[in-house]
Amino acid sequence: MASAEAVLRLDANGTPRTIRLLAALVDFESCHFADAASKPAENDLVRAFRGGATPAVAISEFLVHIQRSNYLFDGAVYVLAGAYLARFMRTRAARDAGILVEPATAHRLVSVAVLLGAKFISPRYFERRVEAFQICSDKSIRASEIPRLELLFLRAVDYRIFIGDEEFQRFFKVMERGPKPPSASSGSQKRKAETAPDREEKKPRRVRACQPPAVAS
Repeated sequence: MASAEAVLRLDANGTPRTIRLLAALVDFESCHFADAASKPAENDLVRAFRGGATPAVAISEFLVHIQRSNYLFDGAVYVLAGAYLARFMRTRAARDAGILVEPATAHRLVSVAVLLGAKFISPRYFERRVEAFQICSDKSIRASEIPRLELLFLRAVDYRIFIGDEEFQRFFKVMERGPKPPSASSGSQKRKAETAPDREEKKPRRVRACQPPAVAS
């Protein structure tokens, strides 16, 4: 199991290293689905998390700015944020809406996930200003957006924000491993699988009739 020291470790700049780990995962997803940002939003959930403007600041820099404006955050907040974001993306609401972690949605999705992580660890964060998200995004994210986004996020996960030790440790390991792009071998196997049916369909299939079970007399 990951130790508390590993989770709370700081980098040379005094910043929780889990910020870099979370940013790497989010950046990978955002780059992978970059084309989605150019497609029109077809429902309210996607429109809400795209908002009116897309922040130009990189995710890692955005998270560092948030951290510096909220000195009570420790590394565990960003592990929780990652776990919440993964949970949200698996929900039926997210799947039905077709929302993705892409350049136009990434900052707002991460903002709400970090906010919930901070509230879970320190309920007193509820009293702190949400203007930090507006300031750290160069005003691309309006502070007035956050309450609605938080509500949409919570409804999607059915207000399940408890993260047990096992799930926490499991996701921290995912963060430490980092994003894994699909290997070339898996792609070649997929291509082989796609061409295989053409050859197999030429062969006649033999179907055995099902016999009724014997009934004891």
